[in-house]
Amino acid sequence: MLVNLVMIIFMKTSILRKSIFALVIVFAFGLFASATSPRNYLYDTKEVDGKIVSKVVFLQEEGLLNKEVKYEFSYNEAGKVSEKKAYRWNKSTENWDPYYLISYQYNQESGEINSVYGMWDKKKKDFSFNKQQLVTPASAYDSIFS
Repeated sequence: MLVNLVMIIFMKTSILRKSIFALVIVFAFGLFASATSPRNYLYDTKEVDGKIVSKVVFLQEEGLLNKEVKYEFSYNEAGKVSEKKAYRWNKSTENWDPYYLISYQYNQESGEINSVYGMWDKKKKDFSFNKQQLVTPASAYDSIFS
């Protein structure tokens, strides 16, 4: 009798463990599927003299185009990108809010691109928040700006 009771408890525990494990697996696959589902982005790119001067990124959801991000590009005398300024669309004010700025300087002697990144500081009204610098080889230009 006691043996039967122990067997029943063991079987119920085993079934419960298997059920919980199955639920965890199903949940994990659900998360993976939603994370890998592609988002449908559309781009409105404006060019002047063969150079991209602005790009607006739209997210297409349920048949509607929603503004997401806008980029503005400036170029130096050599025709290389000197600034990339990003804006986020503010749905409540229906305006583009400054987001970040990357300034690029090209060092011919060292063959490097010196980048300075700064996020928009609302209080100071400039791109001085979380300022960072990055040095990359000039050979990476095409991969950076493609």
